[in-house]
Amino acid sequence: MMKLSFLAILVMAVMSCNNTSKTTVRVHVEGGQDGVEPQLQTQDSTYAMALDSTNSVLFSLADNFVPGYASVRLGRLQIPVYVEPGKSFDLNVKFEGRRVEPSFSGEGAKKNEYLNSSALRYFPDFKLNETEFLAALNEQVKKLQENLDTLGFDASFNQVEKKRLTYAVYGMLPMYPTYHAYYAQDSEYKPGEAFYNKLAAVFPEDEAAMSLQEYQGAIVTVVYMLSSRDQNFSSAWENTENQLNYVIQNFKSPLVVEYLVDNIASSYVGRYGVEYLAEITPIYNDKVKDAAKKAEFDALCAKWARIAKGQPSPTFTYLDINGKEVSLSDLAGKYVYIDNWATWCGPCRGELPALKELEEKYSKKNIYFVSISCDQDKAAWEKMVKEDKLGGIQLHNGGDNAFMDAYMITGIPRFILLDREGKIIDANMTRPSNPKTAEFFDTLEGL
Repeated sequence: MMKLSFLAILVMAVMSCNNTSKTTVRVHVEGGQDGVEPQLQTQDSTYAMALDSTNSVLFSLADNFVPGYASVRLGRLQIPVYVEPGKSFDLNVKFEGRRVEPSFSGEGAKKNEYLNSSALRYFPDFKLNETEFLAALNEQVKKLQENLDTLGFDASFNQVEKKRLTYAVYGMLPMYPTYHAYYAQDSEYKPGEAFYNKLAAVFPEDEAAMSLQEYQGAIVTVVYMLSSRDQNFSSAWENTENQLNYVIQNFKSPLVVEYLVDNIASSYVGRYGVEYLAEITPIYNDKVKDAAKKAEFDALCAKWARIAKGQPSPTFTYLDINGKEVSLSDLAGKYVYIDNWATWCGPCRGELPALKELEEKYSKKNIYFVSISCDQDKAAWEKMVKEDKLGGIQLHNGGDNAFMDAYMITGIPRFILLDREGKIIDANMTRPSNPKTAEFFDTLEGL
């Protein structure tokens, strides 16, 4: 009888474990976002699923998921959420024009309502002088933390949330020099000692905060600002090398160092390519051990290797302003300076006077000036080209972004220089307004 009783208890215990309800997050979308595939990104997993016929999706979290801050993504929209074992919740996302109204119900609703409350939305007054601005941030942190204590959440959540609030508010600090100069119309402003001291104090090396987006998002900028203080670099690589050295000399946590080195190195390669890969690789391999990070970095380097100096350029065939097809092969025999741009892009338009000067200066030289527009509104492009009498070879990509994708162009304007055989000289060439552009042109053989 005792054996049977023990067996019965064991079976009941197993059945009880198997019947434990899963933690779920149900997302329902009202209006807009046609064809979007919602994603739930937790600290250890990404769940993705298409909306069903009711515009809903049900995510069932893994039995051993890591609890904590997460996010629901709907296209470019990101909604912060908090996931805990046994505390399922429903998220209803209502689109009203450009407004988005998230609402929550279920056991896990309370913390998620808090994370999406208007009380957490904060944009400081950047016109304040440095002393006033620092005081305003201090007051905001105090206000938010005191309010948190009144909401009845568990102590463990409050402890982490207070840290997150601190980094969220002080995340505005690295923005202050640029924003203050703009909003206060003070182009002469330079941060003082108090600013840099505060920056270092509120963003220490904090391994426990590496799971917080607010910390991750700010610490790279903080490193940039502290390492480049009173420095004057002649190139982007010198600046990047300085940042990497600063991290190695000032940070001890392997986790924090790995994150910073991966971020700094990947950002540089992603923007400027692999010219200094021989200098980056030993540092990267020594400090970055995560296999997924290394694989992603290697893939990025491989993409840039295909558009490295001396490689044949990706090709294009686009219509010019007169409706005539122009291919890269048609331009063989001359150097080619390519401007990837759009009429709606302020910095692109800002380069046009300098580009026109280059076109005039080298009009009788062995070089083509090609402007490729990615405007969705082709009529706007045609109007501007004709009314402003833009020179060179004016092309429109017709919605075909294959050329831009091949060059990994994520921001415009972006300039490219090719040799007379269509091989790459510089996949991220200096802008027309940069004096170094004309200086480099003058060194080209047979120009």
